[in-house]
Amino acid sequence: MAFAATVGLLTLSAGLACLIHALIPALCTRTASRTIRLLYRLMDERGELQSVREQSVDVVAFAVLILLAGAVTLPLWILDVPQPLAIAYTLLAFAIPAAHLLSNRELDRLEPARA
Repeated sequence: MAFAATVGLLTLSAGLACLIHALIPALCTRTASRTIRLLYRLMDERGELQSVREQSVDVVAFAVLILLAGAVTLPLWILDVPQPLAIAYTLLAFAIPAAHLLSNRELDRLEPARA
């Protein structure tokens, strides 16, 4: 199950990175290619699962944040909620993944700062 979940999240992450780069060329310039290389490595050698998961943590976190923001706001647009409220909640929900993307434009794995 961990293998399938990792492959699914990496595939989704690569697709999101492609779409973001198509809309804003300055963002995610290498992200999709790097993620697809990780997918290829994982398909070639399943034993690399832990290593691939460690290297893709930020891009997968971004994809999960997008999914969660969509899941939280979708009912607001389906149900009879006042439009200004739906817009406000949608902007707030998607501000979190946007902040993550703007703080790490390539969605690279960031090493913790050492003191």
